[in-house]
Amino acid sequence: MFVPRKLLLTAVTLAGTVALVQPSSAAQSAPAPSLGSATGSAGPAAASWHAFASTGFSGLDTYFSGNPGECKYVGDNWNDRIRSARTEVATRRVELWDNYNCTGGAIIIDGSGYNSIGAWVSAYRIVNE
Repeated sequence: MFVPRKLLLTAVTLAGTVALVQPSSAAQSAPAPSLGSATGSAGPAAASWHAFASTGFSGLDTYFSGNPGECKYVGDNWNDRIRSARTEVATRRVELWDNYNCTGGAIIIDGSGYNSIGAWVSAYRIVNE
């Protein structure tokens, strides 16, 4: 009678292993966190321009997009925090504005970008795609 009990314990152990493995194999991985703001996009595929929190096109970054002629606020996370920016396409032009409604002072960036911007960018308008 000792052998069947040992066999039963082995079967219970294996069944527990199968039950533990099955849920983890069906688990889905969590999506990667986004570094961008709510107005920024996840990557360059739909992006019109690339903003960086540090000078020299470095540091925390995000991509922004929009329709030509449309004024867009950069969002609370990026307002007055953009220190360098450039477009991902050399011929694309984007205006970076001092105020949220595309008024005040502005600069125009392209593929070469600006590698040192003061703490003032609040909005943008895409000039051309």
